[in-house]
Amino acid sequence: MTFLLGIDIGTTTITSIAVEAESGTIVESATTANDARYTDRPAGRSEWDGNRIMDQALKCVSDVVAQLGSRATNIAGIGMTGQQHGMVLIDRNLTPISPYINWQDQRGNELDANGLPLIDSLNNRLGENQYEQHGCLLRTGFMNVTLHWLNQNGLLPVNCRAAFIMDLFASRLCNAPLISDPTTAASAGLLNIHNNQWDQDAISELGIPLNILPEVQTVRERVGTITGEIAHTTGLPKGIPVFVAIGDNQASFLGSVADRHTQLSINVGTGGQVSAYSNQIGHHESLEVRPFPYGGFLLANVGACGGRSFAALENFFQAVARDIFEIEPDDSAYQRMKQLAAQTVAAPTGLKCSPIFTGTRQDPSQRASWTGLTPDNFTPALLTRSLLEGMATTFNEGFAAILSCGVTGISEIVGAGNGIRENSVLQECIESQFNMQVRKPLQNEEATLGAAITAAIGCGLLNDLSDSSRWIQYEE
Repeated sequence: MTFLLGIDIGTTTITSIAVEAESGTIVESATTANDARYTDRPAGRSEWDGNRIMDQALKCVSDVVAQLGSRATNIAGIGMTGQQHGMVLIDRNLTPISPYINWQDQRGNELDANGLPLIDSLNNRLGENQYEQHGCLLRTGFMNVTLHWLNQNGLLPVNCRAAFIMDLFASRLCNAPLISDPTTAASAGLLNIHNNQWDQDAISELGIPLNILPEVQTVRERVGTITGEIAHTTGLPKGIPVFVAIGDNQASFLGSVADRHTQLSINVGTGGQVSAYSNQIGHHESLEVRPFPYGGFLLANVGACGGRSFAALENFFQAVARDIFEIEPDDSAYQRMKQLAAQTVAAPTGLKCSPIFTGTRQDPSQRASWTGLTPDNFTPALLTRSLLEGMATTFNEGFAAILSCGVTGISEIVGAGNGIRENSVLQECIESQFNMQVRKPLQNEEATLGAAITAAIGCGLLNDLSDSSRWIQYEE
């Protein structure tokens, strides 16, 4: 029996799984909290201990190998994914020499010398054609925005390199040079998605040293093989190939969508992503065009609402208990909110919710609202249900943007992430809004499974993406 390992270095957790190659069944898994964030940083900074993340990831891999026991000798390859956009500076020995600055960092929104947010100034300098070239506009938290800020503030050490966190871990496993797949590199901004090379003109315009950026290859390539030192530390057999990491949005799509031509992905975690495969580049202000592994593109409507929206309403209900009734809640209100929403009748109440509490990438100033409030519908149950209906409406608007780019043939929704998996009312609202069935994957580690799929294809155990569909199964 042959196994593949998948590793996902996420913002909240780090996960490793062992997958049986023939069926795609996850036979062992380990997850650890990513607790490496520094808590003493100024407001707007999101900085993490890169060495701590590396140690946690190694421990996670070691745990899975220990669970496999003697079966670990049958591991054929390792695939990798992780959080996109952020970066850490490293030296020639692959040692972090800066904090890991992740996608939540807000220094790109600081005002420049002209009183403009830095991110607006950078996008103005790059001109109107950058979306066509890069598939997105620059946003705060992107690697190349952070690199520009560090350079402008004299904080780029000589001979350092910038690394995505999963690329660094892959290189550390093999003691090999940094390599980035286009799915990851594009999340930095300034990657030409037509030729999958860094846009040297744009990088020069922003004063970013080109040699600081990782080399761009593809997931078809090996980073290297497991070193003897890593084998000793983790229990992995020496010499196992490690394949170039891919972005977590694309990995989640790979690990949950069986037919990329007919299925739409809606992934709801802290945020929400509506994604569809396309064999051609689209253009819409609410979408990012992201390279897809093995060719084509993922059209992604990213982050407008998700679990954070539900959490905001839950925080309000908790505050009512504390501030009005002077009761300190013992438990989260999530379960009760879902029960109340499920008990309401899906009928017109006049209550509408726009659940955009923290803005969108296109308009960070946008905020949530409820309209149509009356004494009859101003209840916890209907506030909750209208928020979930508003989330479904927002996802449908993202789908409409995807359709405007010429995507056709979508007949089914794949609902991934705990925001859908654990909320049947949200699933019901999406099905009603889209008039399509939502199918939920049996495996709940979609991105980690997607990483394992890349290893299986790299090792020749799966022929291609069509072959990988047999790994994807859904709840009845």
